[in-house]
Amino acid sequence: MQWATGNQYRISYQSESGKITDRTIDIIRTSNSYDGTVYLRAFCRLRSEERTFREDRILSCQPLGWTTPEHPNLVHAAPTAVETRTASFIATIPPAATRSHIYEPPRAAGPEREPFDIGAFLGKAVWAVIFGAMALCLVAALGKAVGSISNSSAYRPPLLPPVPAPAPPKPAVEDATIAGVTLRTRRNGDVESYEVPSLSLRFSSKIDAIAAIRLPPFIAFTGIADQSLVDRYLRADLNHSGRLSFDELGTFQRKTYKEFRYESNDVALRPDKFLTTGGGDCDDFALYTAGLLRFWGWEPYLGCLSPGDGKEGHAICLSHEEEPFSKAYAYYDVSATTTEDGSSLRPGRYVPIDYDLVGGLTDAAGKGWRLTSIYVPEKAWGRRM
Repeated sequence: MQWATGNQYRISYQSESGKITDRTIDIIRTSNSYDGTVYLRAFCRLRSEERTFREDRILSCQPLGWTTPEHPNLVHAAPTAVETRTASFIATIPPAATRSHIYEPPRAAGPEREPFDIGAFLGKAVWAVIFGAMALCLVAALGKAVGSISNSSAYRPPLLPPVPAPAPPKPAVEDATIAGVTLRTRRNGDVESYEVPSLSLRFSSKIDAIAAIRLPPFIAFTGIADQSLVDRYLRADLNHSGRLSFDELGTFQRKTYKEFRYESNDVALRPDKFLTTGGGDCDDFALYTAGLLRFWGWEPYLGCLSPGDGKEGHAICLSHEEEPFSKAYAYYDVSATTTEDGSSLRPGRYVPIDYDLVGGLTDAAGKGWRLTSIYVPEKAWGRRM
């Protein structure tokens, strides 16, 4: 089947669990894995959100043609057929000079003159004088009323909206704590400089100061000092606060899903290898996200989901959370367990991050799939998964 980006199709789709549903989808893009499997990323009108479909699970397909985009990722070609029909219709309209079908009644040779009626003329003139006098009296009365109001002691000019008070000036010296380290901001007019007193470092760029705090523990934990990877992780902090929020994480994931391709491989890739390769499979996407969380001081893990029937499973990133998070997020409540390498796992809530979805699972995981194993991300690198 030739799938056209921006076109709409009616499909009958069989999920991993065997359930068959009829759906209408708008194609966003297609991709191929090494084993030849075609994956469709499309806007599913049944679920009102983006989904990923395997072509080999599509039982039947009916092209519906070009459709109006209802999702920001859909890109459509110009509707040339519509333009052609419009141009043909305009061509059938005759020019104004040839439009002689408008009916005009025949004109008489000339209207008959009526005799002048002196009585009717005088009556109209009298009424005109009366109405004119009444209008002058009304104008004079209004002018007198306005004058009396303006001279009254009770008159007040209209109130203007209050002017907001100017924002208080920022302090000349301001301290913030990032990962237990003090970041000091000094201001001299509009010029700011940044210091990390514990490291005896000073910067003109806040991003450089944040990197000086975040980078050493990341390198110590992972052994990765790849500049391209670090730059991408730093840019995820959109407001330069020195911390990563869930909203910023969601933006990073959506960008990652668009920029990197899905392709199967045998072993789990380190984040810098994933970046160099330009893509990978589910565990590689998850480990790339885990590296981001590790950089910003979160507690990430790699989770493996299984259908329980011996079929191939799916890998996701997990974040252990102690602080409140969005009520819209799903999470795993984990207790009394260890990671696959035997490390103790803190009991609590673990929020899933699956491709471009934070706080939930994409349709890459089937209904009823269970979380069967958890890895420390850095100890999963190079494993056959």
